[in-house]
Amino acid sequence: MCRASLPCYACARPSRERERERERERAVLERRRCAGLPVPAAGEQGGHFCACAEVRPGEAGLPLSPPERAGRRGARGPGGAPQKEGPRCAPVRWFQPRVQPASAADVMALGPPPSEAAPLLASLRPSPPPPLIPGSPYAVLVLQEGYSEELPDGSTRADGTVTLVLGPHLTLVDTGGPWGRERLLAGLAERGVSPGDIRHLVCTHGHSDHAGNLNLFPQAELIVGTDVCLPDGCYLPTGLRQGDPYPLHAGLLEVLPTPGHTQADVSLLVRGTALGDILVAGDLFECQGDEGLWQALSEDPARQAQSRTQALAIANIIVPGHGPPFWVSRKEPGRGGMAGDPSR
Repeated sequence: MCRASLPCYACARPSRERERERERERAVLERRRCAGLPVPAAGEQGGHFCACAEVRPGEAGLPLSPPERAGRRGARGPGGAPQKEGPRCAPVRWFQPRVQPASAADVMALGPPPSEAAPLLASLRPSPPPPLIPGSPYAVLVLQEGYSEELPDGSTRADGTVTLVLGPHLTLVDTGGPWGRERLLAGLAERGVSPGDIRHLVCTHGHSDHAGNLNLFPQAELIVGTDVCLPDGCYLPTGLRQGDPYPLHAGLLEVLPTPGHTQADVSLLVRGTALGDILVAGDLFECQGDEGLWQALSEDPARQAQSRTQALAIANIIVPGHGPPFWVSRKEPGRGGMAGDPSR
């Protein structure tokens, strides 16, 4: 029992709570000294102070030293009647404050994190998608990462991304420019692929940095924009120009119309890889964070904006025309299609 004989339960608390109480006691004593109030001598205080212990001696709730209590018990009120002791101190009630989770607006209002926290925050962000995205039956390999570089004289040096889709229907998306012919052949050879192994060749549009090596693949089915041609020069009717997908492998590989950059632009959707659905998009996206850049290169910015919105709704990863792959928001399960009805 507490030596002060007070009805508080502090002495029965776990040791960590008692230590916190002693720290509070020391703070209260210091405030009393600064205010010129009486302070019990060492060993005379009751071993703890309650939350109400910051009032003057004799007021409700102050733990009194033994001499003070003795004087109080022997004191007489008017007419010689014994004077009652003041009210006992109330028990201290500990609580854990309820903290509401911060909203996104609250986090943004905090501004950039401290520099020492930046490495930790960076480590929590998802890593960029790897050049080889595994999957079964289809994996996606970025064979050549596209680039675009402005030169001092105002011209631009560029080449398009080249992507190899590995699986039952071996598919190449874009071929880069003719100036990269040997690099393309060497990249395929490193993976044990010859031009004759390619079953489908999808060129997202007809610009030279994306379709410059078509002649290397005479045995492949050619999808150049919305035109589909068999190896013997036979062109097939499709619904691509009307906004319908063209399946290469039902449920797994689909060519989707994504007009805007050119009116005949297409993209290839690869479903069910280990990292989700991959959209190899050509110049629908120049690169990650290309806002303010793609509009100047677009034949129809309004249509391209719509195609971009639909692309972000169906894909987990975008492979752009001139930069590395990047993550997008997780799509809702079961969503498919891109052009036509955007609610699909």
